[in-house]
Amino acid sequence: MYFSGIQPTGKMHIGNYLGAVRNWVKLQQPGNQNIYCIVDLHALTDKLTIDHEIKFDQNTKSDTLSLAATLIASGINPKQSVFFIQSHVPEHAELQWILSCIAPKNWLNKMTQYKDKKKEYSTLGLYTYPLLMAADIILYQAQYVPVGLDQKQHIELTRDYVQRLNSLFKLNIVEPQYLESTCPKIMSLRDGNKKMSKSDAIDGNRINIDDSKEEIFEKIKRSKTDSIPQIYFDQDKRPEISNLLRIYSAFSNLSMEQVIEKYLTKTTVDFKRDLSELIANELNTIAQKKKQILNNQSELEQTLKEGSMKAREIASKNLKLIKENIGLLV
Repeated sequence: MYFSGIQPTGKMHIGNYLGAVRNWVKLQQPGNQNIYCIVDLHALTDKLTIDHEIKFDQNTKSDTLSLAATLIASGINPKQSVFFIQSHVPEHAELQWILSCIAPKNWLNKMTQYKDKKKEYSTLGLYTYPLLMAADIILYQAQYVPVGLDQKQHIELTRDYVQRLNSLFKLNIVEPQYLESTCPKIMSLRDGNKKMSKSDAIDGNRINIDDSKEEIFEKIKRSKTDSIPQIYFDQDKRPEISNLLRIYSAFSNLSMEQVIEKYLTKTTVDFKRDLSELIANELNTIAQKKKQILNNQSELEQTLKEGSMKAREIASKNLKLIKENIGLLV
């Protein structure tokens, strides 16, 4: 069983696509049970601003539908995988509450993501975010969780909660394993030591999945490199060109050695032009499929509804078992 989720916030970029979505698609093999969801409840954790203004804007619905269409266009097949919206399965929030009652608060205090993101007026939701993520995983007894390296600590925390449930209530819940992405981390186009991010205020630092061909060419053209004419990989001394080489390798499905050999006698200008073409061709195919999907929104919503029904069938069965074992009347 494989489980993973993605937030409908910000603009999905090629780091998300290469590091997560492509991997999800590859896992859709005969014999694998895959569950993928759009975690819209997680997306509510950053809506409180410093002046206490709550920004629960109406874009959340459209962003969710847009992301769903992007994922299907990228290769997530609702007939092969259980694909749904997190908030459509209330068992997630119910299990989160149960988990919040079985372990000490200091388990959450050690989470580095909260330490990095917290502000003076941060909400309880941001603090308990890892609990909801643990509930997401436990609810489906996922054996493997393909997520980015920055989420590895959350998987370790989830294992702690599974062990606590199993030891206290004689359950036999599967301990989830972190499944590392086959694609290395994609960095900012203008800072090879900084991860490409949805939340980056500078759009030119990333390539969004919905960028046009012209935007892709312009961003790659303006991406930072160095004065060394030869093209080769050196993460420590040449982080920016090394990042572009990683992106080329991922989109071309060539090894790093093959890419370097191909551009051994070519210029950075040649390399950037070819890289732009490579990215634009793949993203344009996704964009065309996405447009077709969004043109039939009712069918998309029906697909998501059917996915949620499948997810609830699994989730309700597993939650019932937990509730029975902890002594609740069910």
